[in-house]
Amino acid sequence: MPLRLPRLTLFTGPNCSLCQVAKEELAKVRVTRPFNLQTVDIHSEDGKKWRTKYAWFIPVLHLEDKEVAKGRWDQTVVKEALQAWEDGKWEKKEDET
Repeated sequence: MPLRLPRLTLFTGPNCSLCQVAKEELAKVRVTRPFNLQTVDIHSEDGKKWRTKYAWFIPVLHLEDKEVAKGRWDQTVVKEALQAWEDGKWEKKEDET
């Protein structure tokens, strides 16, 4: 069992209805599986570096800096990724930042 909470990053944008759905799915998972969550608006100054990569794919979810899902996804994807992380089977890809 890991000694710290997993770190999820949700990339969003304004007027994104799927982003709201993604937040709701994450809230459902968080009831039973705690995690740290950072939300990044790709249209903000902080999210600028992600804008080109994800402009047409938000919401995008990362676990420990590795892409988990983009576009339409549900809590099943999140639970599977968190389980892999807890089992020590989740590794960051070298080419992802």
